[in-house]
Amino acid sequence: MPILDRLFVASTLAVSLVSPVFADPDDTFNIYVAAGAQQDSNLFRQAANEQSDTVQTTSLTLALSKPFAQQRFSLDATLIDYRYSKNDYLDYQAKNYNGAWNWALSYRLTGVLSASRTEAQNSFVDYTESTPERRKNVRQTDVNHLGAEWQVRGGWRLLGGLTNTEQSNSQTFSQQSGFVLNTWEAGAKYLWPAGSYLQLLRREGDGEYIDQQLVSFAMLRAPFNPQHDTDFRQIETEARLFVPFTGKSTLSAKLAKQAREHQHFSQRDYDVYVGRLDYSWQPTGKLSLNSSLRREVAAYQDYASSYYLGDGVNLQPTWQISARTVMRLNYDWQRRRFDGELIAGLAERRDTLQSIRLGIDWLPARWATVTTSIQRDSRKSSRDNFDFSTNILSVNARLNF
Repeated sequence: MPILDRLFVASTLAVSLVSPVFADPDDTFNIYVAAGAQQDSNLFRQAANEQSDTVQTTSLTLALSKPFAQQRFSLDATLIDYRYSKNDYLDYQAKNYNGAWNWALSYRLTGVLSASRTEAQNSFVDYTESTPERRKNVRQTDVNHLGAEWQVRGGWRLLGGLTNTEQSNSQTFSQQSGFVLNTWEAGAKYLWPAGSYLQLLRREGDGEYIDQQLVSFAMLRAPFNPQHDTDFRQIETEARLFVPFTGKSTLSAKLAKQAREHQHFSQRDYDVYVGRLDYSWQPTGKLSLNSSLRREVAAYQDYASSYYLGDGVNLQPTWQISARTVMRLNYDWQRRRFDGELIAGLAERRDTLQSIRLGIDWLPARWATVTTSIQRDSRKSSRDNFDFSTNILSVNARLNF
């Protein structure tokens, strides 16, 4: 029996049972069990020789949330098993968690101590590898953060924090190498009685690439030197604004200048403006729209680039068809400009990516959710053989205890 048929039968049987036990968001402890299947017509995002595959997932999530006086403790831990029907060498298990202690020494001095880990296969949009045994490349990202907020007087608050970020790949991914980055941040925030706020932050940190080896010009001259550095410094100045216009709409904005300076190869440096504008609108009780504009930067180091700037638009309308059924549409468009080339005269790379997804969530009972979706992703690139398109069909079922 095909996996989609098996999943449909399992979901139908599950929701047909009468269960006296179900999760409640206010419970101290909850358990979530989920199973799903995703049919992808072009798994490796290739322009030619497309390969389809079905990815089966099963997951178990344990969620804990406990208030204690002015403190709140929370922990979500999830184990996800990924199984590929045709390319079973890609199989892996992801162990993710997100824990936080929202602390308060007084009503004026509050903060958060948090730790998180995510594990996922590197996207084949960015990671290209023709050798099967090297295609499995799981990225692990750990973030540890300590933040504090002190209410000085009235709406004025002082902010500060320390963050440790570590990212690693199970295979070499020279364009987006693993790194360790330790940063501090400090700033101020003004909060108006209506809930609006304006926040200014300065963030600085030192980073180290953990899977790159320095090759000096004494060892290999330009233009053949890959100029992969070992250390960098990152500096960011950020402004944030949040405005709740009415009970039906909100606006949030971020504008920042981010710079990355490398210890040995200044050709890899960048100094750019990034930002994001989000607007949420709920015209009726059944209709809502989340929309955003964004500019982001990401390191992408090869001979033709050191980083890319991504300009994007996202639209997410939602329709509450009934008390138990919700329809969601997600459209995302992004244009990437790759800059910081090492060799003059190389053809510039420009990519345009689009994704459109239509999904339906069905809640047959308080303790069960069934989600189906159809999605189409594509890329148009100035590089030869970088175009692709793929169709994705997915079905997921989740039980809450």
